[in-house]
Amino acid sequence: MTQSRHLLAIVVVCVFAAGGAAFDAFRFIDDALWNVRFSIGSRPASGDLVLIDVDPSDIIELQSASAVRGMYASVVDIVLGAGATDIVVETRLSASTGGSGDDLLAAALARGAGKVRTVAYASPTASRSHETPTFTRPLGRFSSIAPPVTMAALPDADGVVRHYQTGANIEGRFVPSLAAALNPGTVPDQDSFAIDFSIDAATVPVIEVGDVLNGRIDVGQLAGKQVVIALSGATLQQSVLVPRFGVISGGVVQALATETLRQGRPLIETGIWTQIGIVVAVVSAFIFGCTRVAVVPLALGCAGCAVVLELLVLALHMNSAIVLDTTAVHVALVGLLSVGLVRELEIRGLSIMNAAQERDSMRGILSRVVADNFDGVVVVDTRHRVRAASRFACELMGSDLVGQTIEASLPGTFVTALTAALGEGKTVDEAAEIRIAPRESEERIIEYVVTISEAASEEESAGQAGRVACLTFRDITERRLSEARLNYLARHDAQTGALSRIALVEALQDMMSTSDGRKRGATVFLVGVHRLKIVNDTLGYGYGNRLLQQVVTRLQGAGTSVVARLEGNSFAVLREGFLGNDAQDFARALITRISRPYAMAGHHAIVGASVGMTDSELSGCDPDTMIRHASMALSVAADRHGNAVVPFAREMTERIRHKQDMEVALRAALARGEFSIHYQPQVDLETNAVVGVEALVRWTHPQLGRISPGEFIPAAEETGLIIDLGRWILKTACMEVAGWPQPVRLSVNVSPMQFEYGDIVSDVRDALASSGLSPERLDIEITEGLLVTETGHAIDKLDRLRKDGVRIALDDFGTGYSSLSYLGRLPVDIIKIDQSFVRGLPDDAEATAIIRAVLMLSESLGKGVIAEGIETIDQAWVLRLAGCQTGQGYFFGRPASAADTLAAITAPVEDRFEPGKLD
Repeated sequence: MTQSRHLLAIVVVCVFAAGGAAFDAFRFIDDALWNVRFSIGSRPASGDLVLIDVDPSDIIELQSASAVRGMYASVVDIVLGAGATDIVVETRLSASTGGSGDDLLAAALARGAGKVRTVAYASPTASRSHETPTFTRPLGRFSSIAPPVTMAALPDADGVVRHYQTGANIEGRFVPSLAAALNPGTVPDQDSFAIDFSIDAATVPVIEVGDVLNGRIDVGQLAGKQVVIALSGATLQQSVLVPRFGVISGGVVQALATETLRQGRPLIETGIWTQIGIVVAVVSAFIFGCTRVAVVPLALGCAGCAVVLELLVLALHMNSAIVLDTTAVHVALVGLLSVGLVRELEIRGLSIMNAAQERDSMRGILSRVVADNFDGVVVVDTRHRVRAASRFACELMGSDLVGQTIEASLPGTFVTALTAALGEGKTVDEAAEIRIAPRESEERIIEYVVTISEAASEEESAGQAGRVACLTFRDITERRLSEARLNYLARHDAQTGALSRIALVEALQDMMSTSDGRKRGATVFLVGVHRLKIVNDTLGYGYGNRLLQQVVTRLQGAGTSVVARLEGNSFAVLREGFLGNDAQDFARALITRISRPYAMAGHHAIVGASVGMTDSELSGCDPDTMIRHASMALSVAADRHGNAVVPFAREMTERIRHKQDMEVALRAALARGEFSIHYQPQVDLETNAVVGVEALVRWTHPQLGRISPGEFIPAAEETGLIIDLGRWILKTACMEVAGWPQPVRLSVNVSPMQFEYGDIVSDVRDALASSGLSPERLDIEITEGLLVTETGHAIDKLDRLRKDGVRIALDDFGTGYSSLSYLGRLPVDIIKIDQSFVRGLPDDAEATAIIRAVLMLSESLGKGVIAEGIETIDQAWVLRLAGCQTGQGYFFGRPASAADTLAAITAPVEDRFEPGKLD
């Protein structure tokens, strides 16, 4: 019966492997293997074919199709003059541009008649749907001089190009492909062939078209070469997905196909029947020769078979251009190995079952004794041999105790107690405790008793007493450890192992006390770790905790007597004596230690630190006062740039008072109406029309005058007043803008605290209802940090606002946590490009590339774009050419009151902006 199951399993393995090969189920694995083989068998290109790369930016700079064709004409003439044997011009020539460029190109093609070819392009939809493609031929004036060829790369069902056509019938006439046309004598007698991607694409000579036109290269190197003038792969239309190299340009694919024919290496595909034949052969060999082989030799044999097969296939590919998929064979080998493993487990299971039956007969003697006891049980007879033992006892002692002597298997304390019970009848009635280490480096705390029982046995039938001693014990290690843990947690931080605040106060008190009642000097250093939130947000809180543990270790290694953790990222260090000349040096040494890079499970992080310090001479001998003063100094150090060290000074109490006064003043200002709204225009870069305004809050204090938002906004965030202030800003701005004659849009910044602690949805709805402003005219601006820290909660609220008609704008894009994959899933309608990127325009190429990428991404995702910080006409002009719809910045206007903003909006467009308009 078991043998039948094994044979059935082998048949299933064979059918599964063969079926997977027949239905191409293992394609993705075979593709990965072929990528490895292509890389191992890599060979260089011949160098006889040269690509002249035309970047799309070169075409864009020419600004007209006629100029582009003129450029191609110039390149053709240069290449012909250099002595190239064949030239293929890859550009669409199916329509006339109406300019002189057509005549120039036609003349250049005529001068190269017999050497130059053009390209007939297939319809893109047909290539995606695998239908018979329709082709667009070049105009007759071009194709009559330069016969066309086709770009015949064929994508498979998964979109990967592996094959290449030899040509296509266009309007009843056979037109060869580019590769076939350049290698007429090596074209296989079939419609298509497999490209050999072991030819290294990096070895195909590529020359930039700008270098050719500007004479920056020696065109004499093109003599006797075949030249393809092709667009680069910077656009999706020209990019192709291929094995080994991933996404490459269409021109490189044409070059690889041409090199495949030139080197005589069109790949010969063996087909699925070869795979199925090998699978059947492997399974047959297993059935007739390996069914009784042990698992380890079988595993080694399967592995050796797989290695030999891969080496053979690699050799066939490198020497004969023959390809064979092998995944089905490997799947069959794994399946056969699994069958062997199952068979081995069944055999061992039968052996274990027989042993268990024998043990059950022996356990029957003392089954009642073992059943009446709890936890560990060891029953010993008068010969000091273990007659029975519970599972827990065997596990604790690390061996099967039954049949062993107690002297050889049990700790000495147990042996003494059992010997006394068996010889003198002395029992251990009250629980006693011992510490034992039954296994290496593992100590356990055991509570035990010893009792005596009389049991019927063979000795009793012979006239001897059947006395047995029963050792009953339990492991109380966890209970004792829990008690010790509770005592430890009362004086230590559970997360880092540093002392707690209570223990710190006690240690500081002990440090200052002497036996004669006098006080010694003590210094408190409070260390604040910076940028810990970045680690938590990017790597997770688990890595943040590991980092804090390493911080404590480094502080303990700095020669300090006491290290304590006071709060999330604040640590205290104690030293004897007063603040002296070396205090600054010691504090700097602590910062240096903490600021070194941290390695955590493959990740690295860098944090900063600030130090606030005081001593018993400055702050007195009260520990709580000293810690509070050091905390004030740390607060001042944290507000400074970099890793600062600040000793306590009396005036710091004034700083705390100032923060409290700022909170009081903010509350009073909100009650007295000291806040006002200013507006900065947002302008359509195409028409110069104002399409929206951003609301910005301003505070004018009756005594202090105008206070910077950079001062009171963080204070409002810290105190929670931002919720009430933000609600007032939203409502006031909606009321003012709703009354303007022009229906411009209104943008209002919203704090993350309004999402987390307030009811932002109700606030927006109330502001719209009370002002009468249409929801379609309101934009809510959020920052990226909101979507990282409160993603699920925030997205739910954003979705509700969008359903009401309100648009969502992502402010300062690119400076925080945004990623391209993440952005597509966010409920965001508008992306605001941060001014740090705009500031570099038009000279900063990196900033230009980033902005262009953001604009392309936004267009594909259907999101609007507003560029912030536009200060010059050049910046506005470059952004408009790049496709940006809306701009904002000092070039269009500084933030102004509602009346001044309204006057600017209603002014004629030609008088609105200085120093000039975009046109």
